[in-house]
Amino acid sequence: MYGVKQLWLARLKKIAGPDGHWLALAGVALLWLTPTKGYVPLILWVAGLYGLWNWRKLAAAWNNVAGWCFALGLVWAVASVAWSFYPMGSGRDLVKSLPMVAATMALPAIFDRPTRIWNALLVSAGVVSLKLALDLWRLWAALGWSALLTESRFYHPYLYNHPNVSSMMAGLAALVFGVRLLAGGQHRKWRALLVLGLLVDLLYLEVLASRGPQLVFALVVLSLPLALLPSKRVRVVAALLAAAIGVGLWCAAGSINPRFEDRTMKHYNDRDTIWGHSWLLVTKRPIVGYGFGKKAFEKAVYENPELRGPRVRFHYPHAHSYWLMVPFQGGFVALALWGAGWLALGGRLAYRMCRWTAQAPPAWRARVQVRLLPALLGAGVMFILVYGIGDYPDNAIRHAQFYLAGLIMALTRPAVPEADA
Repeated sequence: MYGVKQLWLARLKKIAGPDGHWLALAGVALLWLTPTKGYVPLILWVAGLYGLWNWRKLAAAWNNVAGWCFALGLVWAVASVAWSFYPMGSGRDLVKSLPMVAATMALPAIFDRPTRIWNALLVSAGVVSLKLALDLWRLWAALGWSALLTESRFYHPYLYNHPNVSSMMAGLAALVFGVRLLAGGQHRKWRALLVLGLLVDLLYLEVLASRGPQLVFALVVLSLPLALLPSKRVRVVAALLAAAIGVGLWCAAGSINPRFEDRTMKHYNDRDTIWGHSWLLVTKRPIVGYGFGKKAFEKAVYENPELRGPRVRFHYPHAHSYWLMVPFQGGFVALALWGAGWLALGGRLAYRMCRWTAQAPPAWRARVQVRLLPALLGAGVMFILVYGIGDYPDNAIRHAQFYLAGLIMALTRPAVPEADA
């Protein structure tokens, strides 16, 4: 039996190891090419099974405070079916989420070194940017230059089911290309492709005119130097400069995107109503919430015999805020677990980044280089979580949120002897 196991392990390593790393990247490309297609769960399950085969790497990666908090959060989500406002709906949403959970846990075993993490990020950003470029072409062909900036947001069908989702994906891809350009060392042709991808992403952000993604993207970009620069004095100067630029951008927001000055800003397109209604319901079940998933949310909000549904112009399938949706689903227990998990993940990444900086050669550029990848991953998660204050990261953004979390665990994973891996 031992010989058979070693034989299969060698075959799997050949498929997903140095000679077959392309297979994992092909799966990543398919995931971001069509994230809602029926074959995506199969890809995620295959990734999860490969991770289980390399369980020692998974244990090393997730055996920390962040991993424990996330694990307890998942257990609490499963338990919430017992008291869910709509148990069948919560159960279905949980089953649909299992492939993503399995693949997220497996990422430290698949992309188990910085070069592979970079490759995964670049392939992801490349596929997303290609889709965005094709969508820009479609919008231009249908609307023309004159209406491109004013009508694109309202032109159906949407690339990622909503302009905010598409804009968030553009922002994430732009971060990848921008930080990779800072890394340097690429061939001239690769640099040209990185610049082209970055320009496509920034143009898409402007054309779709989604205020939330634009606002948070600017915040993250202005904050990024604070994570990249190794000198405390330089970081202070960068912070002051970023604050000044931020104030200037806010004052000019109406010129950059006229939607910052339209009437929907007054009540955030009725979002204040759904936020208030959701919070009212949370206060009625503050400990356990109403059960996991959007189906339980819709049932509790719109079919609740104890409280009439909110009077809004749109049907909201979620609380339109990540930090409100979490306690709505699992009460303040879930909020504590997931909040602590994200904080611990950020703290773990920051601690490792400081250690790597201290171990790097004293040259300023070398110290910046070791901070690029962790800063990029942290910026990506920050982009989504800060955006989650005013919206719920759903669909492709949800995939990206946990994709980045898994890659952070991969980057910060303690070394595992190859014989045990």
